[in-house]
Amino acid sequence: MSKQIKRPDFSGMDTQLAAWGLPTTEDRLEKRLESSMDEIRSFYEAMLPRLSEVIEYLNQFPLESIPEQDQPMARAALAMCEIDNAVNKWGAAVVDTGIDVRKFIPKKSFADRGAA
Repeated sequence: MSKQIKRPDFSGMDTQLAAWGLPTTEDRLEKRLESSMDEIRSFYEAMLPRLSEVIEYLNQFPLESIPEQDQPMARAALAMCEIDNAVNKWGAAVVDTGIDVRKFIPKKSFADRGAA
């Protein structure tokens, strides 16, 4: 039997988990697009030092069996994917290419799509 990994401490991050731990890819994308770079960086800097611990903890569960209490944490980890380029590549919430990314057709195979 494998050792159970202790749940990461997220004290002091309740507001950010609520703001960024959104249920779908589109919700997290919209959050990035509507946020200032200060808001994005604040979340990124708070989450990054905890990210490997979060991933290690969540990896002990099958994706569909992540406990409900851990869903905001799991979704906040996914939000890091949504904001990484904004922080590390673009220096902006969105690159102005003239294409509204909200009009892209979402993949149906993402885990946060639910039952189709």
